[in-house]
Parts: sequence; C-alpha cells; structure tokens
Amino acid sequence: MTIVTVVPGIEGEIDRSTGCINWQGSKFGNGYGRKWIDGKTVLVHRLVLESKIAGFLDSGHFACHTCDNPSCINPAHLVAGTAAENTGQMMGRDRKTPRRKSIPGIGKLSIAQLREIQTKYLAGTIKSHLAKEYGVQHETITKILQTNIPNNFITVPPGFLGEIQDNRCIIFQGAKDGQGYGRYLKNGKSKSVTRAVLAEKLGCVIPTSIDACHTCDNPSCINPEHLWGGTRSQNSLDASKKGRTQGKSHPLSNAKLDWEKVREIRQKLAAGERMKDIAQEYSVGSHTIHCIKYHFTWKEDGEEVPVPRMGGYLDRKFTFAQALEIRERIQAGESISKIAQEFGVSRSVIHDIKNNVTYRGE
Repeated sequence: MTIVTVVPGIEGEIDRSTGCINWQGSKFGNGYGRKWIDGKTVLVHRLVLESKIAGFLDSGHFACHTCDNPSCINPAHLVAGTAAENTGQMMGRDRKTPRRKSIPGIGKLSIAQLREIQTKYLAGTIKSHLAKEYGVQHETITKILQTNIPNNFITVPPGFLGEIQDNRCIIFQGAKDGQGYGRYLKNGKSKSVTRAVLAEKLGCVIPTSIDACHTCDNPSCINPEHLWGGTRSQNSLDASKKGRTQGKSHPLSNAKLDWEKVREIRQKLAAGERMKDIAQEYSVGSHTIHCIKYHFTWKEDGEEVPVPRMGGYLDRKFTFAQALEIRERIQAGESISKIAQEFGVSRSVIHDIKNNVTYRGE
C-alpha cells in the first residue's frame, strides 16, 4: 500500500495502474469520500478541487471525475463543471443508470410482464385489453409502451428492480442507505431489501439474530445467489477475513484510536483488565474493545483472523478445573453474582458455565 498526501490532512492510496488516488476514509454508499469538518459532512474530492481552483466551493459547480472513479481524490483527475456538463459526461460514458421511477408500472408488474405487454401490443392487442388483463390504468400501458427497458434489467422476487452486472451482481435500483444497502417502505416503515430477498429465497422469516450477508461484498447487490444468512459473529469474521473492516481501523479514518493505543489495549486485555474498564478509559464503547480483542478490527498486516472455539471464547478466562469448581459451588448454593465478582467477570460468563454452554469438556 502506497499512501500519498494530496493536500494537508487528506491522504489516499495510489493505484499505479490507473493513476487514481483512492480515499481510504469514510465514504458514502456511492463511493464518494466524506470528511467531518466543523460539524458538517463535506465531500473530500470537492475539498481537493478547492486547493486546485481557488473559490471553487463557493462557485456552485460540480467536481467531476475524468476517471469515473468516485473514490479518487487525484487533483489531476478532477475538473469543475456545471450540472448540465456533469450529466452530459455521465450519459456519454454510460454511467447514468435508469432508476426505478423511470420504469412505469414496475411497482405492480415485473420486468417480464412489461416486456410481455410490449410484445402483445406489437402483435395487435389493443391498450384497453392490456390494461384490463394486467390490472393497470390505460395511461400506464401507454407509458410502458413508450419506455425503453434495458436488456440487463430484471425483477428479483419478491418484486425488486435490479440491474445485472458483468460479475453477476444485481444492483438494486431503488432507494439506498448511506452504506449502499437497498431500502423499501412497508406499512410506513423502512425495511431492508436484502433481508426481504433472502427471506424469499429461504422461504421463511429471517430472525433478527441473523444477518443477510453478501458473498460478493457489494451492499447494493440483491442477487439471491450472492446472499446467505449468518450470525453477527459470522458476518464480522467474514468481513475481517476479506479485509472489509479496514475502513474502521485504518489510520486515515476518523477513528478515535490509533495503532499505539490499540496495542496498549491488547496488552491490558492480556493482563486481565476488564473490557468495560478499558472502554471507559479510552472513551469508546465496549463493543469496540470486544472487536479489538478478537481482531475483528485493527488487524495487523498478514495476521490470521482467530476463530472462536465451539461453545467458548477466543481465550478462555478459566481452566476446566476452575469451571468444574464453579459448578460445584453453584450447586452448593453460592450465588452467581458473588462468584462473578470474585473472578472479575460478568454474571453471564458464570451463567454460561452453570448451564454448560461453555466449558463442556476438553
């Protein structure tokens, strides 16, 4: 990895094959880098262009990429342009994809049905008959007949519009959140598109304890073949193994911690200090310390991700002899709270030992 400074405070990794300098910090779902400045989120490539063209930020112009790479912050790849010029470039380079609202009738009909309507009309079926057959308005049929439906558009059950990519990802064409995951409204509430597609694939309701995970690592993909159900731990391990947690641990991100502090934290954990106490000391959440402890985040280069033992932890707090002693003490009437306090662990750890969830045998 070769990191270069573009302007003071803004750095990126250079891609020598393209000349792009890719921002390594926080990004929007569409790939554009963002930075938190004076209580506001600012696009990083606009800040870079301001250093190249004085007064650009106040000009009202767009910061356009000649490389078509949203994450690029190379000043040589950025030019100022009007909204019309930016749109013209997108259309000329086939970067503007028709959105859901540009496909009339898609909320009720599938892409296959829309193509059927166009075929039947060409074969001589009149509009009023088509409207009655498919249960839509006459005006909707007219709009469908005037629409050019891209060949790579498809409807994914239970009814989401997607665009097929060369890598077989199907990119959702509706609303997305900041990370790029598709969202839709149901009964007035925002729901996850990927969870709905996975539920359709599995034929059952997905419990909240299960995540909809991607084999392709593309949040916007809704291809059922690229989706699988996994626990939060399995999802985190999968992300760490593929290097997808780097944005949370990379020194160029807006993380509160750095490598020096992370190594200090791991030394304190190895010495037996409680995660809760360490989290308070470093002003972070307990989950952050948990992820550092188990190397879900802040993974050293070349480091293998440790896999939890069945029914236990990555590093056991007790020996099996101590666990057996704890069970005997509980059976003798001692309280879980007293034992937990004595050993400096949470009650849930002792509770799991009592119920044979952990320390079930060598």
